[in-house]
Amino acid sequence: MGDENVSWEAGTVIYKFGEKSHYAYLLKKGAVEIFSENGTKVGFVNKDEVFGEQSILLNTARTVTAVASEESEAIKIPQETLWKEFKETSILIKAILRSTYIRLTNLNNTITQDLKNHDEKNQ
Repeated sequence: MGDENVSWEAGTVIYKFGEKSHYAYLLKKGAVEIFSENGTKVGFVNKDEVFGEQSILLNTARTVTAVASEESEAIKIPQETLWKEFKETSILIKAILRSTYIRLTNLNNTITQDLKNHDEKNQ
């Protein structure tokens, strides 16, 4: 897998919405919060979870911003390594992952649109 360990202080932005994806991360210590384009918290990552992989596998820019919510450590997974592992996975697992990623992207878009509509109605 990745061979480079990285660490972040609480409040460190790991990546931002719209940036190009070069790495995914396997969180080994700490916690990471996930924010939508407009800054709404939409999720979190805990120890032993992977994050940042979706935009690599879907070949898109980052769809969210990731911020360390406490002192955290992770293993950096280069794009090439992630693609190699993914290509060696069964077709069933690939299909499940792709469907899940698309559903998450659609959910994020729906939440973002609903929040915009809500804000417009309350102005």
